[in-house]
Amino acid sequence: MENTLLQEEQTELRLGQELYEMTQTPGFQILKTWFEDMAFHSWVDPREIDGDNGKSEWEWRELNAFHAANNAKEILERIQQMISRAEYLDQKKKGEVKVRPMKV
Repeated sequence: MENTLLQEEQTELRLGQELYEMTQTPGFQILKTWFEDMAFHSWVDPREIDGDNGKSEWEWRELNAFHAANNAKEILERIQQMISRAEYLDQKKKGEVKVRPMKV
């Protein structure tokens, strides 16, 4: 027995399905590799830093590398969260997930 989803849930389902389809393309696999490299292999080479402000320059670059890595990781996590939510909503729509009313 199929369940009817709320409008917001229908939108989430559609967006998650579209993101899943995007992840199956060769182009996304390239982006995913870049994001993973950025997220988990970013560091600043201190040998590239010289001059009077070497320490502050290195700290500035390291801070920027940290934020770029964090953003890349968050993008990948958000995509996976949206896909997982769509999978759940699809199961809910098909009646594979029992929906119990909340007691307040």
